[in-house]
Amino acid sequence: MARNKTLTSILDSYRSEARLSLNPAHNRAVRDTQVALLQRVQEWLWEEFNWPHLRVTRDVPLEAGQRYYDMPEDLDIDRIEKIEVRHDGRWCRLDVGIEANHYQHYDSDLDARAFPPRRWKITEEEQVEIHPVSDTDGDEETLEGMLRFTGIRRLSNFVDDADTADLDNRLITLYAAAETLAASGAKDAQLKLSQANKLNAKLRGALTPRRKFKMFGVGSEPKSLLRGPPSVYYRTED
Repeated sequence: MARNKTLTSILDSYRSEARLSLNPAHNRAVRDTQVALLQRVQEWLWEEFNWPHLRVTRDVPLEAGQRYYDMPEDLDIDRIEKIEVRHDGRWCRLDVGIEANHYQHYDSDLDARAFPPRRWKITEEEQVEIHPVSDTDGDEETLEGMLRFTGIRRLSNFVDDADTADLDNRLITLYAAAETLAASGAKDAQLKLSQANKLNAKLRGALTPRRKFKMFGVGSEPKSLLRGPPSVYYRTED
């Protein structure tokens, strides 16, 4: 992927693909509109796929008696993939969801505490609730009692000329150019969109792990189910 290209560079590529003037003076009046389009396209692409290079982990220490935790600043709460806690020298995954029966064992309203926490959920205030409430502080040196958030980070700033895109610059420019060409009624707008879709599929396919499926072939069944059928590989998305 061609990432980390500056906004200035991507603007030039977009204008070229959309058959606009490359002279900055000619685009001064519409520059903000063009930047907003590139930002919107990158945000849409970010929302549509879990790009592996944007998957990060952030550690937050447990605090005894604390029920709710703010998200790390660069993590989107809706893109959390898992939360783990460090316990006895290993990372243990917390289950998603806290129901009424869980509070029967440890009533957080009554400040019931225990370690390690076992579950989490997103609250109405856009925080993460941990259950049960920990009776132990996390240690940042030994990592014992640390919460580890894993998820897709937010996009970096993409406003100033020197800011860089987090996603493939070709993908951003092709989709942006396709939209601009379509708005002007250009005959090749659909071709540009097809190029963008083809590149999008190629990039996603390269980043999607192969999964192994076993299935029976047409005709007679295998002689032994214990031996197992032949393996066929498909590419699927998580």
